[in-house]
Amino acid sequence: MDYMKRALELAREALGLSSSNPSVGAVVVKDGQIVGEGHTLPPGQAHAEVIALRQAGERARGATLYTTLEPCCHFGKTPPCTRDIIQAGIAQVHMALIDPNPLVNGKGKAELERAGISSYLEEGCQEASEVVEAYLKFIAVGLPFVVAKFAMSLDGKIATSSGDSKWITSEEARRYAGELRQQIDAIVVGIGTVLQDDPKLTSRDASGNPRERQPLRIVVDSSARVPLKAQLFQEHGPLLVATAHAPEDRMAALRAAGAQVVALAAKDGFVDLGALLKGLGERQITSLMVEGGGTLLGSFFDLGLVDKVVAFISPVILGGRHSPSPVAGTGAAVMADSIRLKRTRVAVIGQDVVMTGYVR
Repeated sequence: MDYMKRALELAREALGLSSSNPSVGAVVVKDGQIVGEGHTLPPGQAHAEVIALRQAGERARGATLYTTLEPCCHFGKTPPCTRDIIQAGIAQVHMALIDPNPLVNGKGKAELERAGISSYLEEGCQEASEVVEAYLKFIAVGLPFVVAKFAMSLDGKIATSSGDSKWITSEEARRYAGELRQQIDAIVVGIGTVLQDDPKLTSRDASGNPRERQPLRIVVDSSARVPLKAQLFQEHGPLLVATAHAPEDRMAALRAAGAQVVALAAKDGFVDLGALLKGLGERQITSLMVEGGGTLLGSFFDLGLVDKVVAFISPVILGGRHSPSPVAGTGAAVMADSIRLKRTRVAVIGQDVVMTGYVR
């Protein structure tokens, strides 16, 4: 059995749940059998290694631990995992990645080795890097990892010429998109999307019920035009409106309706998206999904702020000279300036195709 693969499956279960801590999975193996496993819980609660060791109990003595990230060796909201690993009597530790956090960054591995525990780094584990991709960027630059997500017809449209967009993709694809929301810290849309679609922007389970944990919902709205009767205000979960030159009375009305409102510097007459990302980073938001519309997505691409793209492509033709496309903005003047995705993957969900790729 591939024990690291099982640890990675567990790590994926913690996506969104563990933020701003990394999503980690751990497995304890004794005599060829898994005797303990776990993933990171919300901040302040147990890390993956500790949960797996607790489940293993005395069987952890002389066992091997597989973990998707180097065990922490410092006191934060919880004690260091290295201490528990040593006390449990683990004989070997296999880790997929070294933790780039300056408080760890090889120190955890070294501490285990000083205690006589054989430690191995399974280099080249791309899947492990992708599980914690938001954490890796946040640790490096203090900014959220930005995912551009959109759904479009086969001819590259997001709505008909009349503005009708429900629904381009299949129910299965929409359900998968809902699962992506559960893995992210925050979702952002532009004011045009709110006025056109009146979205809820909530994360929902397979039955369509709102999940307990909701991402921060953000509206980029320079002039604070969000209608006070919008569905955004009727849903459970935090709501943030980012403005630039909004009247004080409108901002006060949005606050009274339940939204957080931040006034940011204007850039070319609109909200400075770089300043927005900086502020989100200061709030410990490690991942952000941009869901539209075309103007906002275009701005994120034009400014070089996108890290990853998730595009849903439906086998339907909308046509129409004035039908909107998913990405507007300035765009590339010549093909040499186009954004070419790397490490692309394609999957079929329902009747739709989902392409995922990285900008950098």
